[in-house]
Amino acid sequence: MRTLLLVLTLLAAVATPATAAPAALPTPLEAGTPLYPANGLRCANGFNARGFLIVSPSCGIVGTVVRGPGLVDIGPIVAVRQTYAIVRITNTAAWVQRPTIAGYAGTTIRGSAETPVGGQVCAAGRTTGLRCGAVQAKNVTVNYPGGTVYGLTRTSVCTEPGDQWAPLFTGAQAQGHSLGGSGNCSTGGASYFEPLNRVLAAERLTLVTG
Repeated sequence: MRTLLLVLTLLAAVATPATAAPAALPTPLEAGTPLYPANGLRCANGFNARGFLIVSPSCGIVGTVVRGPGLVDIGPIVAVRQTYAIVRITNTAAWVQRPTIAGYAGTTIRGSAETPVGGQVCAAGRTTGLRCGAVQAKNVTVNYPGGTVYGLTRTSVCTEPGDQWAPLFTGAQAQGHSLGGSGNCSTGGASYFEPLNRVLAAERLTLVTG
C-alpha cells in the first residue's frame, strides 16, 4: 500500500505543470526619458504621440534604431525635420507610453492647449531641473547655426547646456520642447520652442494624454 501511494504521489507531481515565470512588464516611456540611438549619440524622448516618439533631430538620420534605458530597442527614426524627428515604436512588447514627465510624477499631460503670451510655462531640463517663466512672444524667427527657424515661441525660461529638448508645459498642457536659447540661469535669458500642436498636425499624430 505504501508503495502504491508513493507511486501515485510521484505521478501527480509529474502531471502538475510548472508555474511559468511572470512576463516582464513593459518599461514606461515618458517625456524626458533618455534615448540611446545606435549611432552612439544620446538624446531624449519628448511628449509621446500614439505609437511614435517626438525626439530631437540630433538623434540621428532616418533608419537609425533608437534604444531606451537598458539599450533595449524601441524602433527606427522614420522622419527628420528641421526642429524634430519621429521614431516609430516597433518593439511594442518592451515599452509602454505614459502621459507623464520623467522625474515629475505629479505631472500628467491632459492636452496641448497653447499658453497665450504672458502666461506661465515651465521646462523640465536635465541640467537645470524645473524652471518656470512666461511666454514672451510667438511666431519668432531665430537664426541657428544649422539654419533659420520660423514660427517659434520665446519664453523667459532660462536654459543651460544639456537642457536641449526639455519638455515645456503649463499645468497639464504640453507646449513643446526646448530648442535652446540665449543667456543662462545665472544672469537670465530666453529659450525657444516650436509649438507642439504644429508638430502633431504636420505629422498627423495624436498626443498621449492621461
